Amino acid sequence: MDRETRGRISEIIDYAFEKQNVLKTINWILEADNQVGSQEDLALGYFMGSLVNNTYDVAGHKKVNEKLEKQYKKRLEKICGKEGATKRLREDDIILEETRTKGGRRIKAELTEEEIEDIRNMLIPMIVPFREKIRKEVALRRV
Repeated sequence: MDRETRGRISEIIDYAFEKQNVLKTINWILEADNQVGSQEDLALGYFMGSLVNNTYDVAGHKKVNEKLEKQYKKRLEKICGKEGATKRLREDDIILEETRTKGGRRIKAELTEEEIEDIRNMLIPMIVPFREKIRKEVALRRV
């Protein structure tokens, strides 16, 4: 994994550790499911699962972007020739760098409270099946 990807993953981990409101989600789970044995284990599982999911997304998106960039370069070479494609890619890099230096930022899209509530309502019926799945996997691991 390259330094840029590692840096983004470190940012996610740092953000989650310092800013993420774990207790809000844990309290929601505790309200929705009365079979939780240990709040601490739930918190650790939630926290680590969340981090794994986010970090896998970052690494996966990086790979997809690299593949898309290669495809774009090949198409550009077909259209403009190798020299024309190289020139165009340099121009794109310059534009991108200028945008960054002017304070350009990545596009962010945040969910509304209503969307969060919809997602949570979709997840509540999954708690029992996931609990059963976890129990089966733990039992199989012990065998």
